[in-house]
Amino acid sequence: MAELLSKEERLRLLKTLEEDAEFRYAVAGLIGLREVLDRLDRVEESIRRLWEEVRALREGQGRIWEETRKLWEEVRGLREGQNKLWEEVRELRRGQEKLWEEVKKLREDQNKLWEEVRELRRGQERTWRDIDKLRTGLRQLGKAVGATLDHLVAAFLEAYLAERGFPEEELEVHANVKLMYRGRVVELDLFSEEPLVVGEVTTYLGTAEEAGREVAKLLEGVRAVEEVYGRRVELAVLAVANLGREAAEALERLAKRHGVMVLTGKEVEALA
Repeated sequence: MAELLSKEERLRLLKTLEEDAEFRYAVAGLIGLREVLDRLDRVEESIRRLWEEVRALREGQGRIWEETRKLWEEVRGLREGQNKLWEEVRELRRGQEKLWEEVKKLREDQNKLWEEVRELRRGQERTWRDIDKLRTGLRQLGKAVGATLDHLVAAFLEAYLAERGFPEEELEVHANVKLMYRGRVVELDLFSEEPLVVGEVTTYLGTAEEAGREVAKLLEGVRAVEEVYGRRVELAVLAVANLGREAAEALERLAKRHGVMVLTGKEVEALA
């Protein structure tokens, strides 16, 4: 590369710098300005790089904000799910409380039912005691026949009903009553209007067939009375002074089936 200044030119320049102060200051200023410009270039480059870093930081921050936003969306979703879960838990608790209430009510109802059963048993025991009293009296009627037996059973029924709580002064069980039913006369051995009672009385039943006929006769009277009076018969009674083993077994089955109270006099050994 060719030199810019010759030796003579450089010597002349140096001499001028030594002798001419104004020129020397001008050259010095130029040299300093170059350094300043160089420094400014370096500063500008640094600033450019800095802005590149800032842009990168902003882009990174944008991604961070986006991730943060997504994270908050996830948090909100989790909170909503948690709230739903708690609602489900509360609903389950309410359902459990209702279930325990139902269980408690069932237990209370069960206790009431058992109390009713015990009361029914006590009532049944009282009924059987009353029937035993009536049977004890009827055992003495082995020789009684006809209207005498009807009236005696009527008297026993009045005593039985009084013991069951019906007003004694209002009780009146009639013997040998005739009732008009569908244009014909129905004969009833025993009848009470209040409470509504229908009964049949016979001195002897020996066979199952005879027992069936007597029960059928009683039930026919019950149907007639219920239709005439428009209400249910409260007590249907079949009184038998004496009966054989076959009749007794059949009568026991029929009485349970149709809800008939059976009163016997001299009972067979199998039913004693």
